[in-house]
Amino acid sequence: MKTVLFRQHGGPEVLEYTDFPTPEPKAGEVLIRLQAASLNRMDVFVRNGWPGIKLELPHINGADGAGEICALGSNVSNFKIGDRVVINANFGCGKCEFCLSEQDNMCLDWHLLGETIRGTYAEYVCVPDRQLYKLPEKFDYHSSAAAALVYQTAWHSMVKRGGVKAGE
Repeated sequence: MKTVLFRQHGGPEVLEYTDFPTPEPKAGEVLIRLQAASLNRMDVFVRNGWPGIKLELPHINGADGAGEICALGSNVSNFKIGDRVVINANFGCGKCEFCLSEQDNMCLDWHLLGETIRGTYAEYVCVPDRQLYKLPEKFDYHSSAAAALVYQTAWHSMVKRGGVKAGE
C-alpha cells in the first residue's frame, strides 16, 4: 500500500511517500480502505517528537479517517465488507473497568490511533471493530474524517465531564 510515514522525528522534511506492507486484520479487527484522512494537531506533535515518546518506526501518522471495510478478522459480526465507516481513534482495551463504564480515555492500556500506533495516512488501516461507527450512505467521507476526533473531544467534555443532558 502507499503511505506517508517518517523514520525519525523532525519537521515536514522527514515525511516520506512510500510503499509499506498492507496490514491484515486480527481477531476482532477490520481492514478499512481509507477514503479520507485529516490532519490533526496531534499529528504534528507526534512527528516533531517529545521526550519519552515511544513509537515503532517507521511511523504512520493520522488519528482521523473514514472509508469502507474491505476485510474482516475472525469474531467480527457487527460489520460486513463494504460498510462505510468512520473511526473512533481512542483505543481502550475494551475490558477494564474504565472501558466498561464508557471512560475508555482513562484505560490503563489506552492508545490514540496515529500517536502510539500506526494511523490513517495510508491506503489501509486495521482497527478493532468496537472503534467504528457506520456512516449513512450520503454522509461525506471527508466531513466524517475531519469531524471524528474533534467531535468526540467536544462530546466527552460536554456530556461526560459537563453532564449536559438532552433538552439543555
